[in-house]
Amino acid sequence: MVSRWTYITLTMLLCVELGESRTFRAAVLEHALHLPNRSFVVSRQQALAYAEPNLVEFEREAATARAQNVDILVTPEDGIYGMGYKRAVLRPYLETIPDPKHVTWNPCTASAHIPNVDVQRRLSCIARDNDLYLVANYGDMQPCSILTDSNCPSDGHYQYNTDIVFDPNGTLIARYHKKHLFFEDQFDEPAEAENIVFETPFGKFGVFTCFDIMFDKPAISLIQDLGVGNIVFPTAWMDALPFLAAVEFHSAFAMGMGVNFLAANIHRPEYRFHGSGIYTSDGAAVYYYNDTVSPGGGKLLVADIQVLDKPTRRLGNDQTKPVSSMLSVDQYEFKSYAFNDLFNFVSLRDSNVDEIKVCHNALCCHAKYTADIHEGDTYAVGAFDGLHTYEGQYYLQICTVLKCANSSFSSCGSPTLDARSVFSSINIWGTFSTPYVFPEVLMSDKGSLVLAQTQLSFKNGTLDTRNPLDLPLLSATVFGRKYSLDDGHGYYTPSGSNSHDSCVLALFLSLVSMKLLL
Repeated sequence: MVSRWTYITLTMLLCVELGESRTFRAAVLEHALHLPNRSFVVSRQQALAYAEPNLVEFEREAATARAQNVDILVTPEDGIYGMGYKRAVLRPYLETIPDPKHVTWNPCTASAHIPNVDVQRRLSCIARDNDLYLVANYGDMQPCSILTDSNCPSDGHYQYNTDIVFDPNGTLIARYHKKHLFFEDQFDEPAEAENIVFETPFGKFGVFTCFDIMFDKPAISLIQDLGVGNIVFPTAWMDALPFLAAVEFHSAFAMGMGVNFLAANIHRPEYRFHGSGIYTSDGAAVYYYNDTVSPGGGKLLVADIQVLDKPTRRLGNDQTKPVSSMLSVDQYEFKSYAFNDLFNFVSLRDSNVDEIKVCHNALCCHAKYTADIHEGDTYAVGAFDGLHTYEGQYYLQICTVLKCANSSFSSCGSPTLDARSVFSSINIWGTFSTPYVFPEVLMSDKGSLVLAQTQLSFKNGTLDTRNPLDLPLLSATVFGRKYSLDDGHGYYTPSGSNSHDSCVLALFLSLVSMKLLL
């Protein structure tokens, strides 16, 4: 009898031969996390009992995915035991996860007498029972000796934030240790950033986690050096407006790099952890934004997307754009902070302007637009070219048109969900000295974040709208990263603090103290 996956593989090969487009069915789970008690060390049995409600939810959602013939299911970072642990308190939840590059391991079919692999066995059986690829995030404990390893922690083992992938037979086929930690004292940083890939009948996939997306390795190296066209992305991502809301930046990364991007977030809207999606090089196939604080709230997202055998990223910048003489380098109307960086801004005063230009250091940003600017709304065009140094260090080049929080220029760049002005057209480009630029257009639907999907065009570093936006604009941004000028390790772990994984540059991190999370 021919198995389902043999049939799919043969069908895919035939489609390639005939030059036909191929699709696969992807699913991501935004998981409403059940948090264990994280205030003291528990037994292994109690740790498993605390994790049980989350694993039961994974089983239920995987069965739903199977009923819809899903090929691959991605679950969130920290989705099994949560975040906010001290190192010793997390220890009972961890398991030693073998490296599938060296060991063939199917926990579901392995002997039931093998100790301390309960969660791996559960996840493996979820994949096997539902005939799908399963991506999960779980802690890996690797023993070491302080006698032979100078980096070995004093407790005699490493603890890694780890993504694991099981094939439809339940075999472990990929293991990735998160490189760029953020407020995660409970975990160790691996010595090197790994480029981890796995093969499926519907393409090659790369895997990395949350804050990793901000850095060259592994995020860019997987795509650029290895030609990976599909990324699975478990995350625990806290929205950080105006540039790094989850749905905003993840969709921008997919379009900017020309990849399929499967992002699964936890759902804790009371702390702004939410926003999942299945994104393609042409925009969001499906996404979920729900900031309502109420019981439940998680969601399984399913979409058919085209197989990408290689990335289709838009290289370079359009050098044919006219150069305006309206402002010279580092001239501006006013300065204000956005994302804790001091931007140069020029205000938008008219509804129809041929061109506005503002510059900061070597970056000049240009914007053209047609808009019905509502009385009381204040918008500005901003530029930033420099080293971001708030809770991590990495070099940014950003051109943005954004809604100010109120009528004061000092509020331009402050987070806001409120806007009433609709833009018929908008065009943004800049003198970027990096090809790694990501297009973002974020709108407001009565305070809920909405992506511009069919309206957005991005080519040669230029953001443009194909059609008028149908909702008020919060921000339109070309977000650039110049990896060659990064300084420092690019991660932030505060000494002596209890840790929680905000995962991404949390603009309001001080509002989400460890006292609140614990």
